Amino acid sequence: MSAFFNSIAEKWQRTWEEQKIFEANPDKRKDKFFITVPFPYTNSPMHIGHGRTYVTADIYARYMRMKGKNVLFPFAFQFTGTPILAVADGIRRGDKELIDSFVKIYNIPEEKLKELADPYKLAEYFKDDMEKSAKSLGLSVDWRRSFTTTDKRFSSLIQWQFKKLKEAGKLVIESDAVSYCPRDQFPVGMHDTKGDIEPEIDRLDVILFEGEYLFPVSTSRPETVFGGNGLAVNPEAEYVVAETNGKKYILSSDSFFKLSFQRDLKETDRMLGSELVGRKAINPVTLKEVEVIGSGLVNSNFGTGIVMLVPAHDPIHKAMIEQAGEEVDITPVIRSPDLPEVPTEDIEIANMAELKDYAETIYRTEFYKGVMREDIVDLVPDYMRQYVKERIAGRSVKEGRMAVVDLLKNLGRYDSIYEITNGPVFCRCGAQVVVKTLEKQWFIAYDDPEWKRSVLKSLDKVDIVPPEAKKEFEKVIFDLRKRVVGRSRGLGVKLPWDESQIIDSLSDSTLYTVFYTVSHLLKEANDKELDYIFLGLPAEVNDDIKKLREEFQYWYPIDVRSSGRDLVQNHLPYFIYNHLVIFGESGLPKEIVLNGFVRVGGKKMSKSFRNIYPLKKAIEEYGVDPVRVALTSTAEIYQDIEFNERLVTAIAEQLRRLFNTINYIIEIKREKKYDIYDKWLSSIIAKKVGEIDQAYKTFEFKKAMDEAIYSIYDAILDYLDMTESPSSDILKRVASAWIRMISPLVPHLAEELWSKSFTGLVVNQDFPKPEEFQVYPEAVLQVEYLKEVVNRIRELVNVVGKEPSKVVLYVSTDKQKMKIAIDACKAIQEGKSAKDFLSTYGGDVSAERIYNVVKSYEDDFRKYMVEVSDIDEVRILAENARYITSKLGIPQLAIYDAGDPTIPDMKERKGQALPLYPSILIL
Repeated sequence: MSAFFNSIAEKWQRTWEEQKIFEANPDKRKDKFFITVPFPYTNSPMHIGHGRTYVTADIYARYMRMKGKNVLFPFAFQFTGTPILAVADGIRRGDKELIDSFVKIYNIPEEKLKELADPYKLAEYFKDDMEKSAKSLGLSVDWRRSFTTTDKRFSSLIQWQFKKLKEAGKLVIESDAVSYCPRDQFPVGMHDTKGDIEPEIDRLDVILFEGEYLFPVSTSRPETVFGGNGLAVNPEAEYVVAETNGKKYILSSDSFFKLSFQRDLKETDRMLGSELVGRKAINPVTLKEVEVIGSGLVNSNFGTGIVMLVPAHDPIHKAMIEQAGEEVDITPVIRSPDLPEVPTEDIEIANMAELKDYAETIYRTEFYKGVMREDIVDLVPDYMRQYVKERIAGRSVKEGRMAVVDLLKNLGRYDSIYEITNGPVFCRCGAQVVVKTLEKQWFIAYDDPEWKRSVLKSLDKVDIVPPEAKKEFEKVIFDLRKRVVGRSRGLGVKLPWDESQIIDSLSDSTLYTVFYTVSHLLKEANDKELDYIFLGLPAEVNDDIKKLREEFQYWYPIDVRSSGRDLVQNHLPYFIYNHLVIFGESGLPKEIVLNGFVRVGGKKMSKSFRNIYPLKKAIEEYGVDPVRVALTSTAEIYQDIEFNERLVTAIAEQLRRLFNTINYIIEIKREKKYDIYDKWLSSIIAKKVGEIDQAYKTFEFKKAMDEAIYSIYDAILDYLDMTESPSSDILKRVASAWIRMISPLVPHLAEELWSKSFTGLVVNQDFPKPEEFQVYPEAVLQVEYLKEVVNRIRELVNVVGKEPSKVVLYVSTDKQKMKIAIDACKAIQEGKSAKDFLSTYGGDVSAERIYNVVKSYEDDFRKYMVEVSDIDEVRILAENARYITSKLGIPQLAIYDAGDPTIPDMKERKGQALPLYPSILIL
């Protein structure tokens, strides 16, 4: 089946390219619409995750073009950064997993791979491959404006940008902790790591217990030191005696390696953790001698590899003690109204995940609601008691924590270290990422309070889809630290004042979208000319540069920035920061749209899961248009989509049915006056056009797909079932609107269908309007009522479980009950509750049943019932008896007036008839 879709796609893609349909130029007669997506790293072929983001933007670009906008949808390629370098290095090293993925998943010949050890050749190879994939998707891109981030003109722009940041005081030279690759020896961020994980750096408090050596324990809860009655190490892990500033510390070997990037350390001895078990140390606050125990639950790769045991407040600590068969005093030091006196008492949880969850619950509860116990004063020596009594005892945990840190500093028993709290995180080269303190490095000051406040405030100027994602933006922006700018190696733009530093890939991609507006015309430009083009600053420039200024002014700002939701963690906030400081609020994108991930086999795509699905493969297997629908329209935009054979095959089959049905109805040649069915179809399509238009407008592509590809198809089948003489006029007008409505989703199929009966290209047509179709309330009432009766008969036949020989319908003709039904329609329209409505008809036992019947119908049905006031149910059913019997396959249908006393009351069903709800008897 894929050959059918792909042959059509290739045909119309050639036509669009030949006619330059998507080349966008300023046109002051039209409102512009500028939509962009993040450009891809060219370190591997496109997969279906890329496809979801790019097709999402394309659907909207096509929709807006049909709404009369002058649409610019450009595309470019990211060569900058370590992702490309890491892949090239992996190929050169002969990385088996990497090479297998390229050969077996992406079908790249091994001989070709040898050439790709050169990062420039690799980037160019995958850039060409990605461009082919993007074009095969039918993306409505203006390819004249394409560029790469190693383009000299692009470099000039980014260097101009960084000079502007420096002038604004947003680039600073400081010393700070950064995530760092010890092998490649440069800072790393999300796009430099395996799995695209952003390393999260936090400062951990360290308490120094004194014994033969200093035992530094890293903790997030220094206030619990009063109950720190033991220490734990991993007996199987290696530990190091590390010397610094004349003092000797015990650290796990992993911790020693990581901390050597934060301070000067010298190894003087090495031993297994088991050799430390049984040794003693002194708690610096209580002066209590505590013992070191061994537990395999200690993570030697986190913090210092040594744990302060506080069994009263941490169930994992309690489990460590029990596992080691030791006894450690339990001393509660925090009182919380929602927890027992000793929060860990009577805890018997074998599952470690549940244990961690409970430990986190205790932590949160005590931090927000807990109070330091008054009797902790009795745990410290006399000279500390006054301080503990006044500053810590009886205080909130938050206050107590700060006071304990001050106390430890005064005692000379406090330190702190940096740790990656979501680790271990691995660089693309395979090395574990560490935290390093860099001296005199250039940083972008994303932690600048004034800048941060203005960015948070500016979010009110940007529409975020879906709206609930705004909170995530706010949290990320609030937590942002300064970001190191330079890298010592890799492809990319050099810092203009330090050519030894290459601007990292998440810093050179924050303003590049301005380049789309001029990239097809710009030959070269100096800083003064760029000032004029992008900021309008006075300069002596030629007519070519003036034209570039006009292009920029016409297209900017961006109307929609469409992206995967993962980029909320970095790129998108950086994007807002940089636009705001250089252009002000007028330069901010008007809307940011976020889509979810694509899952394969129930999991997010990952090389480690071996479930990467190349886009090229999906198109070859299923066809372009089915893949477009499957990637964008089978879940809400922020939700993840599951991509599998069953799903895409079902979509392909439905599209083929749709194709055949439209071909069939446009061939019908029968002129006639509209009957009730034609009027019903006209009314239904008028409604569908409005609903689908709104769905596209609000990025509800699943709803647009459900209505355009399934609901209208079902309506056409119902129409053809009901009428014996379909109208060519209504069907041709429906076909025209239907093809235009599916065009953003399945542009190739729509173009092929359009060419069979209409002139021009569907891509150049206007989106349909509800006003193209007249609405006939009486027709809607009659047909929707008829369909409801058919559905009820079908359901009852299924319940009975046998083929009926006859179906009897008793129809209510009671005028008083019909009035109740009309009043119920009004009440529901006005938002009245059932209780309020029934209070008016308290004396009528059938009122509640009638209310529930009316409520089961659609809003439009109730609205039209109020307008029309009555329908002749007996006539409707009698005139459509043939349709009912043929639709349900029943041999005989009897329709009776339930109010006629001469009609026999079989099985006492007459009295059950209500308005709009015939009583049904299956014989």
